[in-house]
Amino acid sequence: MKTKILTVIFTDVYMQPFDIPKLRGYFSRKFSEYTELHNHLPDGKFSYGFPQVQYRIVERHPALIGFNKGIEVLKKIFFELDEMIINGRRYSLFEKEIFLKETNFGMSDNFIDYKFISPWMALNEENYKHYQKANKFERQKLLKKILRGNLITLSKGFGYTIPNIDEIKTDGFFRPKQVNFKNIKMLCFTGEFMVNFHIPDFLGLGKQSARGFGVVRHSEVD
Repeated sequence: MKTKILTVIFTDVYMQPFDIPKLRGYFSRKFSEYTELHNHLPDGKFSYGFPQVQYRIVERHPALIGFNKGIEVLKKIFFELDEMIINGRRYSLFEKEIFLKETNFGMSDNFIDYKFISPWMALNEENYKHYQKANKFERQKLLKKILRGNLITLSKGFGYTIPNIDEIKTDGFFRPKQVNFKNIKMLCFTGEFMVNFHIPDFLGLGKQSARGFGVVRHSEVD
């Protein structure tokens, strides 16, 4: 199917990937009425739906990616915002870019090559135990299975029904990487993979995708 992705980039601001939680925190506080920005419902409960606004660092610039209801939220923010205050520092937003792109999403007749451009947080508590007990071959097999599950979650976020989940085939090689997340060391992964599925650039897979983990990009893109 075709889907629309809206991207807002603050091109006169420079940040590092570790600044993403601060970026998200700022927007969550300033525009708290938009649950798409923070996934917290009005009654204080957390929404476990796939985040429709995700935070990124694109070529060192902070960026917000939106789809579905997130598109309208980002349009409003784009015209309202002329500065950001993050970690006590004020950023004047003289240069902003906004662009809407229609792209393919869902099952593909061909395999497509991708790479993770940020660490992929694939494991939860249960499958972490399976991973630790497995040999090298079994670990890669487990990660491919988890990747396929991530695509199911992603599809639900876009309102897309996978015709036949058994037809999704994944292959690739994933390398472990220790990441400090909220002062806790987490086992994440980097690597390249191929799958017969269209994934728009800069969307995230796995846990904490809204905070910049598991960001995917086509391998042929520099």
